[in-house]
Amino acid sequence: MSIIKKAPAILTREFQLEEPVSLLLDDYAQFIESNADHVVNAAIKKTLWQDQDYRKWREQKRNADNPAATRGSEAAAKS
Repeated sequence: MSIIKKAPAILTREFQLEEPVSLLLDDYAQFIESNADHVVNAAIKKTLWQDQDYRKWREQKRNADNPAATRGSEAAAKS
């Protein structure tokens, strides 16, 4: 197993931002000496993963999409 993981795929998406948000984004990127793409990625990851309702919904969706995995985890929990 490699020590350094493969970089995640980078996709180009187009969004429209409110002017104050765009200015805040540029300002924050300058503050941390990075670029706006990095700030957007980090902010979205942090925000979405902190949403407990989203995480529950995502787990329920994953289990509904893969019922065999749910049965396997239930059997392991009963052991």
